[in-house]
Amino acid sequence: MTTPGQMQSEKSSTSSGQLLLAVGCVARRICGHIGWCQGQQPSPSQKPLVMVNSSPTCLEPATCDPAEVNWKGKWGLWESRAEDALEMKEQVKGIAYFVRLGFGGEEVRGCFSTRAAALAFQAQELQRHFGWPKQPLVPEPERSPIWDHPEELEALKEYSFHEPAASRAEALAARSKKAKKSDRGLVSESGSNALTEAQLRQYSDRGFLLGLPVLEPEELVDVLREFEELLHSRIHNAPSAEARFRAAHTISRPLHQSLVSRLARHEKILAIVEGILGPQFVCWSAHLFCKLPGDPTEQPWHQDAGFWPLTQSRAITLWLAFDDVDASNSSVTYVEGSHRLARLPWQPTASEHCLLTAEIPDVDLLGPFVASVLGAGEASVHADLTVHGSCGNSSDRRRAGLALRFVSTQAECLGPMINGYRMNGGCILPKGKASDPQGHWRSLRRRPGGNRAPRFPKDAANAEDPPIQVHP
Repeated sequence: MTTPGQMQSEKSSTSSGQLLLAVGCVARRICGHIGWCQGQQPSPSQKPLVMVNSSPTCLEPATCDPAEVNWKGKWGLWESRAEDALEMKEQVKGIAYFVRLGFGGEEVRGCFSTRAAALAFQAQELQRHFGWPKQPLVPEPERSPIWDHPEELEALKEYSFHEPAASRAEALAARSKKAKKSDRGLVSESGSNALTEAQLRQYSDRGFLLGLPVLEPEELVDVLREFEELLHSRIHNAPSAEARFRAAHTISRPLHQSLVSRLARHEKILAIVEGILGPQFVCWSAHLFCKLPGDPTEQPWHQDAGFWPLTQSRAITLWLAFDDVDASNSSVTYVEGSHRLARLPWQPTASEHCLLTAEIPDVDLLGPFVASVLGAGEASVHADLTVHGSCGNSSDRRRAGLALRFVSTQAECLGPMINGYRMNGGCILPKGKASDPQGHWRSLRRRPGGNRAPRFPKDAANAEDPPIQVHP
C-alpha cells in the first residue's frame, strides 16, 4: 500500500496553495481556437488508453490505495458510496472523494477526504500533463439567468463519465426478458439497430460518436418539408440580417410539437440512446438549430454538464442532421478525450456573436479537435462532459439539425434552473412508467394545439428582436 508520505514525495512539484491561487485571466481567443475557426483539419484520433495505476500526489493525502477502489467504469470526480470499495476495509470507508482522469495514454487515480483536495489534485494533474491552463484563471463568471442553475446546487453535482459497458449489460438483460417480442423503443432481437461493441468502445474512448444512420430517404423528405415550413414562418419577415440569423439559429420547440415528438421517439434514435444509457431513460429537452449562410454566431467551448442541475453526469445529446454538415459550414467540433477530465472551469468570453457568455479556455491543450461530418439523416451523439463548440458559418451552405437531450433516470434533477425551468417537469418517457420506475421524471402533458404565430409579423419591420433563450 502506498503511504501518504510516499504519495507526497512521488511527483509533487506544485503546492496546493499555488494551485488554488493559480487563478487568472486568459486571452479571449487562443491560437488553437483561432485555427479551429479558420477551418483547421481535425487531428488524428487518440491512441488507445494505456491503463496506468498512477499513485497520486495527494495534496491532502487519503489513507487508501487506489488499487483497492472499484472504479466501475467511471471517470472524473465523485463522492464515495459503499459500493466504491472492493473490500470495505476501515481505511476505505473514511474516504469521501475519488478522482480518475485520463490524459491521452495515461490514467491517474486518487482518493481524498475533502472535495477541495480532490479538485486541487485535478488542477495539479491538468497542469502537469497538459500545461493547462496557459495562464492563471480569473474567478468564474456569474451564472447566466437564461441557461444555468443556481450556484448552491453546484456542490451537490457529480461530474463523472460512465462507460456504456454496464448500461449495455442492463439493456441486454432487459431485452432477454422480452425475447421475440417487438416493443417500440427497444432494439430488435437481431440487434440490427444497436451500437456495436466497437462503437461503444469508441464512445468510451473519445466521448462522442459520428455518422450514425437514422432517417431513411423518404423520412428525411418529410422531416425537411416540416422544418422548411417552420423556418419560413420564423424568418421571412425578419427586419434585418441579424434578426434573421437569430430567429433561425435556435428554434426552441417543446417536445409536444409534432416534428420533435416524433423524432424523439424514433426507433433508431432510442436504440442508440439505450446502447449508451441503458434501458431506463427519458428525453427531457430538444432544440432545432439552424445556422444560415453567413451567420456569425459562435457556440464557445463548453461542457453541457456544467449547465444542468443533475445528481450525476448521465446525460447525452443526439444531434440529428437535416443538412449535410462538416467543418466548412460550422459543424460541431469536439475535443477528443475531454470527457475523462471531470468538469473544467469557465472563463468569460468576449466574442461579439455567441449564445454563451463563458467558455472553457485553452482547449487546444486538452486533446485533438474532431469536426463532425454528417450526411443529412445521420446523427452524432456526445456525452455531457465532452468539450465541444462551433464557429460562425462563413460558407454559402446552411447547417440545420435537431438536438435531442436524453438522461438516464439513475440521475435526478436537483432543482430548477435560475429561470425556473425544471428538467424533470415534462419529458418523453419512451417506455412509459418503465422508463422511470421511481417516478422522478414527469411525463409530458398534452397541450392545446394550434399553429405558432410568426416570429416577425408583417407590421413588425422596426420591432426590436427579442432575446433568444436556449438550454445549451
